[in-house]
Amino acid sequence: MKHKRTHKWAFPLGLLVVVLAVVGAVSLIGSAVRGVQNWIDNPAERRGYEAFLANVVARAPDPFSAPEHAHNQAQLVDIALTALIRRYDNTPADFTMDDYGNLVVPQQAVADMYRALFGIDLPHYAALAHAYDFWFDTVQQAFLVPFAGELVVYVPRVIGINRVGGSVELTVEYLLYEDTNLDEFNRQQELVPVRTMIIRLNEQPGNELAPWQIEQISHPLATEVVAGAPVLR
Repeated sequence: MKHKRTHKWAFPLGLLVVVLAVVGAVSLIGSAVRGVQNWIDNPAERRGYEAFLANVVARAPDPFSAPEHAHNQAQLVDIALTALIRRYDNTPADFTMDDYGNLVVPQQAVADMYRALFGIDLPHYAALAHAYDFWFDTVQQAFLVPFAGELVVYVPRVIGINRVGGSVELTVEYLLYEDTNLDEFNRQQELVPVRTMIIRLNEQPGNELAPWQIEQISHPLATEVVAGAPVLR
């Protein structure tokens, strides 16, 4: 009977191969994690998203699965108006003011910004009955916005990214604007978010009005509710 020959180094070599495979897998996972972490640690890129989202989260619009399914279209028009008045790229707004202290924003300018932000046509003014800080003037064919009515309640802080096909899902914390404006003596050591939301954007290179299109705003699987903070609906 022939005896099967075994090499004394067979087991150690086999173990070494397994160890190297595990190390390789861990290295790949670590590289992926570091890739995400590098994005989070990239201040310029994060600030770019936050500057764009500042006009989106300013008054915490209701979540929607798609812009055309938003139950309060006036909130989306409000975002478009805010983006025109408070341009995220710091371009000064060039609108006239009427005798009553209202900014007169031409309908076409709002329609162009609305389509750039949401990819759909501006709804008819009759559908905007729930508007709370603007109204439509049929004579001037323009939206009137009280100059003193512009109110920023929340500012965004991007804490995460997830790329889904051609879109990017940002995990965004809503911070109270008044907290971010406190001086160092009065500010809390750590700014506490009121709520965390997922905002999905689609990049549109070359679009001068909006570098990203807003596809969806949704709740994450778990949301944080801070005692005493304003309730977002």
